[in-house]
Amino acid sequence: MQEYPNFSVLMSVYYKEKPEYFDLALNSIDNQTVSPFEIILVEDGPLTLGLANVIDKYKKSWGKKLKIVKLRKNGGLGPALREGTKHVTTDWIARMDTDDVCVPERFEVQLDEIKKNPDYAIIGGQIDEFINNPKNIIGSRRVPLNQYDIYNFARYRNPFNHPTVMINRSKLVKVGGYTASDRLEDYNLWIQFIKNSEKVKNLNKILVHMRVNENLYKRRGGLKYLKNYIHMKNIWRKQGVGNYKTMICSDTSMLINTFMPVKMRKLVYQTFLHNKKEQ
Repeated sequence: MQEYPNFSVLMSVYYKEKPEYFDLALNSIDNQTVSPFEIILVEDGPLTLGLANVIDKYKKSWGKKLKIVKLRKNGGLGPALREGTKHVTTDWIARMDTDDVCVPERFEVQLDEIKKNPDYAIIGGQIDEFINNPKNIIGSRRVPLNQYDIYNFARYRNPFNHPTVMINRSKLVKVGGYTASDRLEDYNLWIQFIKNSEKVKNLNKILVHMRVNENLYKRRGGLKYLKNYIHMKNIWRKQGVGNYKTMICSDTSMLINTFMPVKMRKLVYQTFLHNKKEQ
């Protein structure tokens, strides 16, 4: 048996999530070829009975390895992950969403890379997108692999698939950790790593099957999201990631995206921004 660095899985769950999806996500952690030292699960506000029952199921099998962090009210993903980070006791944090499914060797391949390159701050990977069943793959989101390409890509678009990343905890704390950024908390975090010239990498392997539905494309729009996106892009430019050209290009694309009908937005994401699989 190879020896790997201890790592934690960091997740956040809230009342709108479906128990059966949550159960499948936790089961994919249970079936990993390398097990985490601990699972930090943030309950982002009161949960439904169905979600609570799923947690109880895994409490019985995981015991003290499962650490529950309860928040009194729902505050969003960024603040939940920020609070969860405080309870991590290992050097590495593996992010995981509560409706996605990890491939069985996900943690092992990332830990192999960490053993070779322990000075990395982030090691992410590729995702497949599925509807209803993880075997029903409809597309993928490919992100750049090496540091130069990741840094360049970040000037325009999010350079990591958030549910795939492993993050060095001390470096995460150093750059300020997760913040509340209205669905941009992960993108904002990557910018802080880039601003600090940290070493980053994406593996050319599918690490997570990501669940998608019509709500995904609905959430990509809205004036509130657009205003925050433009605001954050300007902040990132001032922090040295991007310039006026890249900022205007990104803002214009998001402006068009905001007022685009949901069906057309879905087509654009699947055809141009993500790789659509033939049915």
